[in-house]
Amino acid sequence: MMNDYVCAIGGVNIDISGTPSSILNPNDSNPGKVTTSMGGVARNIAENLSRISVNVEFISVFGDDHYAKEIESSCKKLNISTQFSKKIANGGTSIYLCINDEHGEMQLAISDMDIYKHLTPEFLGKRLEVINSSKACILDTNIPKETLEYLVSNVKVPIFVDTVSVKKTEKLKNCLYNIYALKPNIREAEILSDIIIKDGDDLAQAANIIINKGVKRLFISLGADGVYYTDGENEGILPSITDEIINTTGAGDSFLAGTIWAYLKNFDVEGCAKAGLSASYICVKSYKTVSEDMSEENILKLIESKWR
Repeated sequence: MMNDYVCAIGGVNIDISGTPSSILNPNDSNPGKVTTSMGGVARNIAENLSRISVNVEFISVFGDDHYAKEIESSCKKLNISTQFSKKIANGGTSIYLCINDEHGEMQLAISDMDIYKHLTPEFLGKRLEVINSSKACILDTNIPKETLEYLVSNVKVPIFVDTVSVKKTEKLKNCLYNIYALKPNIREAEILSDIIIKDGDDLAQAANIIINKGVKRLFISLGADGVYYTDGENEGILPSITDEIINTTGAGDSFLAGTIWAYLKNFDVEGCAKAGLSASYICVKSYKTVSEDMSEENILKLIESKWR
């Protein structure tokens, strides 16, 4: 096993999306295009990190099916280790199925993610030595609530968490005390702070509550308006880079990967926010969820050119 690595624990999906060629006709067969791709927040973060020269141990559960073989093959090509992941006998690999309208906007989706119930404290307890020998541990909230609480109690290295969605953020309410870095959006920050955020003062107050619960570095996504960052002492808002946006899917995953890379390079909280926004910008210029242009060189160029 490699010496310098991070662990990414959480979701990996097969994403299947259908987009009609013309106006979507409900209750009918619509001519159009169907695409299949790799997804899952933890997997996407792992790919971004691998592309920016960070070694990754990816820990998840796959089904005993042909999709699992595709995932393993893809990870191998990307130099992402899956040796501590597990195939679940008779299980089905997580699938996200969505139907878009003619503009590519999702109209209906089904998430078949029951397999994540196998990400138990017992399963990850057997991998705790591997996790605690890493440089950082990345979690997404596809992990069951009791397992998230177990990991936060037992992981000794810095924990970075992607909140994933408003509903799944609820799982984190009782386990912020040992999270190093957290990346919620406004709505998710409201859930974690019990503050309704209407203006800058509310934003600062909510952030202060989350920091006081134990989070060391907080990055609240403001969407097109950028990111609010704080470590309890230093705070600020950095604008997004908004030119040449093609596809925003995966931007949040790229942002967190950028902050982890910057943390490993000993950047301060503002520097981590800049790296995250730079990685996010590289992502949104691509049609893919993880851009093939993601690299250390390109992140550093953007940091230099956008925030001198």
